[in-house]
Amino acid sequence: MRKQNGFTLIELVVVIVILGILAATAAPKFMDLQKDARISAANGLAGAIKSSISMTYSKAILAGKDKAASGSYVCNSGAATAECTSSSADAVELAYGRPAATAKGIINAVDIDAEAKPSGTTASTKEWNYSIFAASGENPAGIGIWQVGSAEVTSASVGCGVYYEASASATAAPKVTVLTTGC
Repeated sequence: MRKQNGFTLIELVVVIVILGILAATAAPKFMDLQKDARISAANGLAGAIKSSISMTYSKAILAGKDKAASGSYVCNSGAATAECTSSSADAVELAYGRPAATAKGIINAVDIDAEAKPSGTTASTKEWNYSIFAASGENPAGIGIWQVGSAEVTSASVGCGVYYEASASATAAPKVTVLTTGC
């Protein structure tokens, strides 16, 4: 009998078929990693926004600024709330004691690296973009925030990010919606 020194063609074909089956079942799990990462980033931002709402509301109550519809500010830093004005770098604009749906409001409260949506072909230099929306039709007034590279938030229900609606009254809490269409 001769001693066999290699693999037969049939053995090689069987191994290739098995590897192909494994690749076909494992590949879809890794295909959506980018989508999952964008959704996770949006969920993380929503959590940060909710925490910021609570902290800002606590500061507003302590400063006696929790009843005004607008025009009040608290500081995001450890500075005394009485010293904070609209021109302070860390000022958080309030709507009934909670962050307003503006750059000086929720963007400052969360303290994220964000800029207004760049126009035309201008590339964003920040990690996050935002657009402020006036109430129109079924779209409530608010601010849409999305990660650079994700689908832009174009309304309260379309995009890949977070849509924030400020408090409409002293008893109404702000609304934070995580959007995943287009992620």
